[in-house]
Amino acid sequence: MSNLRLLACTQCHTIEELEDFDGPPQQDHILTYLLKKHENNGVKHIGALFKVDEEKWKDENVKRDVTKRIAETLKGGETGLGSDFYNLQSTFKADALACWKQHNRRINCEDYRSDKKRITPNTAAERKEAGLPAYRSPKDRYLCDYCPIQSLVEQAARKKTLK
Repeated sequence: MSNLRLLACTQCHTIEELEDFDGPPQQDHILTYLLKKHENNGVKHIGALFKVDEEKWKDENVKRDVTKRIAETLKGGETGLGSDFYNLQSTFKADALACWKQHNRRINCEDYRSDKKRITPNTAAERKEAGLPAYRSPKDRYLCDYCPIQSLVEQAARKKTLK
């Protein structure tokens, strides 16, 4: 099974095919040559490099679907950490705001960082079943971390450490 690389450019709106390369990037002369075409006045374009199976790429339906997904990704649907991450973060923010409103927008919240507001997943049983070690989080995450009150809590903590 051989792979093919696709160089997609957001500024030029192009997808270019190039052969696979597994060596050091400094020796990837084909990619270096193609990248030189993707800059204006010394400013490099933004894009991405994708690997696809060469045999599957020959199928026009696969090519059309992959091209469509790459185009959607480069339009801004998958920037930074990806849309799934940002959708999840937006959901947490909306849930935290609803909680804050439910608690009458009080600064002192009796639910602040309580167990029922913990969003760190309890996957102990699943991890044990899969033969994985227990999950050791550096710190638990709470819905409260997305609440408008969180910034006031952080400010108060900073004031205490400065005194």
